[in-house]
Amino acid sequence: MIGKLKKRIVLIEEDDKLREGLSFTIERSGAYSLVNSYKFYSDAVKQVHRDCPNLVIIDIAVSDMDGVEGIRTLKSRYPADIIVFTEVDSPQVINDVLSLGICGYILKDIALPEFIHSLELIVNGGAVLSPSIAKTVLEFFHLNPYTPLSSRETDVLKLITRGKTYSEIASELNIAVETSKTHIRNIYKKLNVNSKSEAVRKALNDKLVSVGVD
Repeated sequence: MIGKLKKRIVLIEEDDKLREGLSFTIERSGAYSLVNSYKFYSDAVKQVHRDCPNLVIIDIAVSDMDGVEGIRTLKSRYPADIIVFTEVDSPQVINDVLSLGICGYILKDIALPEFIHSLELIVNGGAVLSPSIAKTVLEFFHLNPYTPLSSRETDVLKLITRGKTYSEIASELNIAVETSKTHIRNIYKKLNVNSKSEAVRKALNDKLVSVGVD
């Protein structure tokens, strides 16, 4: 009797240790065949036709290409299902990625056995979102779609509503303090306000951020 063919998986993960750990976990599950793993999008894009994956697991924070553009490029090259496995939880990024028709958006705080279970759900035709991502998606639909702010400015404004200082904003977003100040100046200009308190009031009144989502 011929056994059921294993689903073919390609993994794109820049962190060497995590890539090795995920590769081991996927292979050890016995249900999947890890046909290749890559550190960068550019390498995966070149080989995807040869790999012929059923599933591609992607961290959208890989440094050699914008995550949204990377997914779009992969989907244009080969019709595999895409699963995002990342630490990125920006509402705008989540919305942009989901609009590309991916099958799952899973945060890296998940236990690896649970991650394998998520793969099973997706293989069987389901779609998986981490609980906090599902909450973010619901909140996002209630936001003002005509915001004048960029995705990064929205992230900064959200931190302003939480009372964060310039240095705390810089630390959380992994940017320079001067860069955080530049973003805030641009926010003030776009919202026609002159202080953090005015920016917070404008953000809440115009539904520019979802302050309840972490």
